[in-house]
Amino acid sequence: MNKSSLYTPRDMFAAARDEVEVDNLLNTDIYKFLMLDFILANPEYKNINVKRKMTIRSTDIRTADVIPEEALREQIEATAALNWVSEVDISFLRGMTNPNWWQLFQKETLDFLKTFKLPEYTVANDGKWNYELTFTGPRSTSLMREIYGLKIINSLYLYHYIKKEKLSNSEFSEIITRTMGRLYDDIATFKTEPELTFSEFGTRRSMSTDFHRMVFETLSDRLPNQCVGTSNVLLSREFGRNNPKGTNAHELRMIPTALYDDPQKIIDTMYDVDRQRGKHFPWLWILLPDTYGTSFYFDNCPEDIAQSHDGNRFDSKDPLIWIPEYIQFLKRFDISPKTKVGIPSDGLAAASTVNIFQKHNDDLWKLTFGNWTHLTNNTKWTRPRPQEPYGPFWSFSVVVKPNQVQRPDWTRVSCVKLSDNPKKATGDPQRIQLFKNIFWTKGMQTENVTV
Repeated sequence: MNKSSLYTPRDMFAAARDEVEVDNLLNTDIYKFLMLDFILANPEYKNINVKRKMTIRSTDIRTADVIPEEALREQIEATAALNWVSEVDISFLRGMTNPNWWQLFQKETLDFLKTFKLPEYTVANDGKWNYELTFTGPRSTSLMREIYGLKIINSLYLYHYIKKEKLSNSEFSEIITRTMGRLYDDIATFKTEPELTFSEFGTRRSMSTDFHRMVFETLSDRLPNQCVGTSNVLLSREFGRNNPKGTNAHELRMIPTALYDDPQKIIDTMYDVDRQRGKHFPWLWILLPDTYGTSFYFDNCPEDIAQSHDGNRFDSKDPLIWIPEYIQFLKRFDISPKTKVGIPSDGLAAASTVNIFQKHNDDLWKLTFGNWTHLTNNTKWTRPRPQEPYGPFWSFSVVVKPNQVQRPDWTRVSCVKLSDNPKKATGDPQRIQLFKNIFWTKGMQTENVTV
């Protein structure tokens, strides 16, 4: 930061310094490298051609009215120009171990990263004042584009909004001060439950890499025993933390199930891919059952998966509903909930995290949390909303999901995610309806999407 008491855009945004927002390929979530390791170990997945698409779910955001297209392309191309993971970075990944102290990543994965190249991209306007980003290429390389694209679109939106509004350094500093004040309030809330632990999962929608770094440094300093790590690989290295924290993502099931139309084959593939990943990472067999609906997954789950998995990440459904449902699922198989981990991780704020912990901490062997945008981009209402038509200055809901896959017969078909929240459903409407017919809508709840 500069020598004055004011924060300036140069302190928080790489673009303000004419630098690259993502200038290191480790500046992503660990689950991307875990996913890559799994894909390379299962060659049937490696070369599936996948198109990924960015969707801005917030209806009041107009990225194309705020970010100049040339600025967006410049940042994307600068990250793509990196092309490989350096030897220094490879050494860090090589040093990661699993709980048995075995090397985490297979040699094939580390060798693959040495010649890694990001796939093609396109930038278009969706006709609704927002950019439409797509990334197309083999699954083994296209999977890495997601986090980089999200980091770039979030940071550029806030930076160019500041420029468009011609905010003074004093006005900008007030925004950062208010945002950090909220962080300190959250820290005080977390401290009311000293046994509560969480991982910082806010990479994808952080205000910027610079701000993210400041947030994680503050959390590490103020909550050394409660903030157990970050999902971000680069920050884990910078702060000397142990292995970054992460599990898996919905795309694990979305891509292979898209290869089929037969309902039973789709269902079987969903469970089979979870088995494969459990075999690959037996010490990290965390279920993420809401891809096509948690209630269906639990009601039809094969016993071998129920008995062997380590725990459950709760996403897109209220954990106060989901945790009791998970406990009933375990008891149906005579499994003690005291042997499993629970990880609520969607849209959590400090207060809701503490509330869930107080109500359910004694129900499972371990209840820990993944906290996201409310830590790394808690900017909503940090300044009055202007009358200008291009929207507010704050964080917004944006995702990059698998959009299409190419089948062996060269036809392309839509990927689908249903989610426990129908507003989060993605895919072609006809394919969405097919998947709804297969997986029902039991247990789904429509809620506003804020992150």
